[in-house]
Amino acid sequence: MVEANIKIIEELKEFLKIINTDLELRKLFTSKASDFTRNRKLTYNRTVFLIVNMLKKSLSIEIQNFFENCLSENLSCTKSALSIQRKKLKPLFFEVWNQLLVNSFYNYYGDKVKKWNGFLLIAVDGSTINLVDKQEVKNHFGTHGNHIKEVPMAGIMKFYDVLNKITVFSKIHPIKIGEKSIVAQHIECIPEDSLSIYDRGFASFSLMYLLIHQEKTKHFVMRCKQGFNKEVSDFMLSPDDDKVINLGPNYRAIHKMKEYGFSVFLHTTIPIRMIKVELETGEIEVLLTNLYDCKKYKKEIFKTLYFMRWKIETSYGHDKNVLQLGQFSGHTIWSIEQDFYATTLVSNLQSIIEKQCEPYLEIKNKIRKHDYQINRTLSIGSMKNKIVALLLAEEPKIVLLELQNLFERYLEPIRINRSYERRKSKIRQSGKYKSVNNYKRVI
Repeated sequence: MVEANIKIIEELKEFLKIINTDLELRKLFTSKASDFTRNRKLTYNRTVFLIVNMLKKSLSIEIQNFFENCLSENLSCTKSALSIQRKKLKPLFFEVWNQLLVNSFYNYYGDKVKKWNGFLLIAVDGSTINLVDKQEVKNHFGTHGNHIKEVPMAGIMKFYDVLNKITVFSKIHPIKIGEKSIVAQHIECIPEDSLSIYDRGFASFSLMYLLIHQEKTKHFVMRCKQGFNKEVSDFMLSPDDDKVINLGPNYRAIHKMKEYGFSVFLHTTIPIRMIKVELETGEIEVLLTNLYDCKKYKKEIFKTLYFMRWKIETSYGHDKNVLQLGQFSGHTIWSIEQDFYATTLVSNLQSIIEKQCEPYLEIKNKIRKHDYQINRTLSIGSMKNKIVALLLAEEPKIVLLELQNLFERYLEPIRINRSYERRKSKIRQSGKYKSVNNYKRVI
């Protein structure tokens, strides 16, 4: 796995080299053709490295730390200089760079990529994130609130490979754009030969139609509400627990499909398999899928399969609480988007380095009561400055092995079926900083 990771890092480095030599390509990622052509302390590469180095402290401190610990050069610059330079760099660069990482991962890992019955298991879900209170930001992303107060907020979307801990696609978007619309607009980003899993907020005729009618059908499992439509309501009342129906659209779905460029009618139908699943509470839920083969995909497997979607929820928790996704290093639209996509890149880098630790974990798990995993909170703290060192190193293997050793120091047990009652506190602590039990920042 180390060798595969070396190839991935070399691909990322090579992409940077090409951008620095190919002026036509660089135009795609800069505001103007003349950007980053003059000899400055913050070159194109250094600006990129600064942003991916997780800027969470005061920018002046972060810049000083960057030049002293990452470049080891007697140089420095002001935070104003960084603000000027990052305005030249389009967030698109980090989107493309992360896509290169994802493609390289699946290419170089090959048969070592974890799958479920031959499928990549992709959880699809969205969330929201609070933004800085600037008029430019509010005009672009929008606000959310009530008659008392409106808060600047953006929607975020993620397609997450739950078995390999890889974010194959992410998007930050205006809050008023619905999650189903974002998925429909980027449905081609769902990998081929994958099985995508959705919670009940995504259940719709239009989304299922789009998934089925791609050039190559994309398989899905989608939870729906008990009153989703008449067919589901009748199914809930029937003694059946596994049934295939021909599902048709309502007028709203017909209108939505026109927005997506498809013409469907009331008599248009798609085959959908409905499966009843009993939760631990005794509540019955219905799953919709296009895995029609009842012998190959028995109904008993779907409860465990759908539960694997929960890993995208913990992934969002990691992004927001550990990687401090909402702690943006700038107050402009581009700086927010740069930080967002750079965070996705860093999270994926963390995941591929964790894979180097799997042989070590196998040995440890043989002699311990519980199975152990890498503590992702502490391991991300080890990556501060090391990301830049990894991208600058002539021998990436040395830095990768150093990070692997640091990761292997911090293990935590996997306690299966562990759950706690969800408690919501309405108490808000005044002041800039909060004291949280059993939690301290690592970056």
